[in-house]
Amino acid sequence: MLKKELPEGWRLVKLEEVAKIDNKAVSPDEMRGELQNYIGLENIESNTGQLVSFSETLGDDIKSNKFGFTEEHILYGKLRPYLNKVYLPDFAGVCSTDIIPIKPDSDLLIREFLGYFLRTPEFVSMINAKSSGANLPRVNPKTLLDVYIPLPPIETQYKIVAILEKTEATQRLRAEADALTQKLMQNVFLEMFGDPATNPKGWDIVKLDAIAVLQRGKFSHRPRNEPRFYGGSYPFIQTGDISRSGGRLTTFSQTLNDEGLKISKLFKKGIIVIAIAANIGDTAILDFDSCFPDSVVGVSPMPDKANPIFTEMMLRHYKNILWDSAPETAQRNINLKILSDLNVILPPLDLQNRFAKIAQSIQVTRDIQNKSAVEKSSLLNNLMSKAFTGELVA
Repeated sequence: MLKKELPEGWRLVKLEEVAKIDNKAVSPDEMRGELQNYIGLENIESNTGQLVSFSETLGDDIKSNKFGFTEEHILYGKLRPYLNKVYLPDFAGVCSTDIIPIKPDSDLLIREFLGYFLRTPEFVSMINAKSSGANLPRVNPKTLLDVYIPLPPIETQYKIVAILEKTEATQRLRAEADALTQKLMQNVFLEMFGDPATNPKGWDIVKLDAIAVLQRGKFSHRPRNEPRFYGGSYPFIQTGDISRSGGRLTTFSQTLNDEGLKISKLFKKGIIVIAIAANIGDTAILDFDSCFPDSVVGVSPMPDKANPIFTEMMLRHYKNILWDSAPETAQRNINLKILSDLNVILPPLDLQNRFAKIAQSIQVTRDIQNKSAVEKSSLLNNLMSKAFTGELVA
């Protein structure tokens, strides 16, 4: 990132020359009896710099030392730095000790400029390589302070930040549009069929295996992470992939080779997949042929009984029921019989097909939005990379 010659007026400095780590400890006694703006790593979203699932915490519920922060700090997640958790608070509070409060020297470095620098793909890759700890890698604060950063004049920093903020604002608008499109599909379903879990429209009730063929996934070898089975041409999806898919699995990150295929099973594109362990009840439709383990079940609706698009959307509404059906053990899961015996609604097939056509037209819009979102994410990363080499603003 810093190999190119910097523009005139820019300097290369160590972070410790323009910022300090301001990790003042706050004890539980100091927080007792008051509501606290507490931020844990789980409250900072990866890659986006956004705060998620945040609410005030009663000081009496905080049992260990935390770090204090103000509106002048950057909160940098030092645990698993590849998660890229960076947040610029607009309020004072306390944070987990796995978060480093960084305070820039405002005469030399504006906070937003440093915040973007810490989120660049190049910085994340570099600092991750310098972290220590095999299972739970952490960034040493001294290592962070030793990092060199490009330092343009203050007025140039403001120009760069303005460009990046506009790009991010566009990205957020796209995300809001995506959420509205997804909500539209859900609203159409509920308008046509009601909530399947309560069946207010009085549809016929049947067992799931009366309208679909259920097949459990397969991966017979233990441990499951044996390297010799992976790295081939057969996609292999797991429960986490289903949870992140938004109801449609279009990509995969893991594959099996010929050895792996022998101990697994390849399912055809278009099948519904449902998690029966970990993320119980999460569903998606496969956009490609794929293998999956026995923690996933393939659901193939009978063509004369149920439409796949309708069935996948319907099954989403039984997630809580399936979760409650799982025995309370350390690792909750349900078996194939519980899923097969699930009572589901059965509206007329022509109504199911009508919903599927509407859903497909909405999906076309979602596909366009997703492509746009990927392009905008790539654009932001590209602009951030250019910003700190002087290519964005000289």
